[in-house]
Amino acid sequence: MSAPTRLVAGLAGCIAALSGPGCKAVDPRADFDRARALIEARSGGEAAYDPGSRALSVEELDAVLLDGLTLEEARRLALVNNRELQAAFQSIGMAHADWVQAQLLSNPSLALLMRFPTDGGRSLFEATLGFGLLELWRIPAAQEAAQRELEATVLEIARRAGEGLADAEQAYFAAVAADALRRVSAQSLELAERSAAAVEELYAAGAADALAVSLAHGPVLYAQLQVETARIEAAQARRELAKHLSLLRPVEGLALVTPLPAQVEGELDAERLVATAVEQRLDLQALELSIAAQERRVAAERRRGLGDAEVGLSTEIEEGASGALLGPALNLSLPIFDQNQAQVSRAEFELTQLVKLRDAAWVEVAQDVRSAVDRLASARRSLSVNRGRLTPQVQASLALVARAREVGEGSLLTQLELERQLLDSRRAEIVLELEAAAAATELERVTGARIARLP
Repeated sequence: MSAPTRLVAGLAGCIAALSGPGCKAVDPRADFDRARALIEARSGGEAAYDPGSRALSVEELDAVLLDGLTLEEARRLALVNNRELQAAFQSIGMAHADWVQAQLLSNPSLALLMRFPTDGGRSLFEATLGFGLLELWRIPAAQEAAQRELEATVLEIARRAGEGLADAEQAYFAAVAADALRRVSAQSLELAERSAAAVEELYAAGAADALAVSLAHGPVLYAQLQVETARIEAAQARRELAKHLSLLRPVEGLALVTPLPAQVEGELDAERLVATAVEQRLDLQALELSIAAQERRVAAERRRGLGDAEVGLSTEIEEGASGALLGPALNLSLPIFDQNQAQVSRAEFELTQLVKLRDAAWVEVAQDVRSAVDRLASARRSLSVNRGRLTPQVQASLALVARAREVGEGSLLTQLELERQLLDSRRAEIVLELEAAAAATELERVTGARIARLP
């Protein structure tokens, strides 16, 4: 075997022996499972999207929507079928890949040198196989930073799933309320037509003039416009819900089964809920992990400022010689012109930025919780007034007019006016029910906990 052949064979053996430990598979399934477990725990046991499973088929979606859509089914679709959440899950895979990459050594370097004689002498072959020495010192910091960032990404995706769930719930409630308001608008149109007909009868009997008839038809036209507006709003509310559930099909005729939720009475302690939010919010936990990861990046950048060192094996074989010269090799990168000061400073600025963002997030969370508590309490109080005082008062007046008309007293127009007020009260009740439901969902969003679990 010639000298070059022996040299190449020896180097190939060294490289083959060292290549095994450098092979690492990227398998983020355990991280996906951690995110899914967090989502299921925070959502009350709802199954979360599994990147390893197939998407829901058209037939499966048909089966879910066959008898209408309940709130629980909407919640399930928001966690399993939402395409934006499915796309967000891929961030976990990317963060896992970064973590794997952070554990890998750089590829070794191979330098070959061949010298050919010009005077008929022998050829000379040299080879040096080198490995980065200081990387063994840098890898732990980089690996720890990537690990913290991976954990933060898992928390962020779980938090994003909770946000999507809250958005879907609010969209469902908005669609249910839009349906109820559309029915009230239809009843208002019917009532306006009855009022106009009553005025026309009075006109025919000589008890009303033409101006009264003209004025009576104005509310009819207005009610017709309200009916069309309510129809458009109900259809649009369903389409917004379909976006959150990633439903491609038309949903204008989709039945929504679950009514607006009944409100639970009781006082909510805003400051206690602020403490709950600081403890429970996954995005705050993710920020803490990002800060820890950035601290390790700062340490890694400082280590890069020491330059680089490459150690290896160098061999020299002369053509026709029976042996070879073999010895260690050292290649140093001297940190004279570039000591990585700029990258260290950049990493430190990024760390300070994250700390400030963490502090700002604490302030935002505290104020958002107080605002949500106030909003929910206000909606509950207004709803209580509407149900306990306003609606009963109109109903009592309507009953008095009905009894008066039974004995030949009272006015049909007065009765119709009270019926209109009753419809207005019902419309206000629907709006307040929606506001209370949306406020409760928002409180869950900003605290990171279900209402049933709030202190």
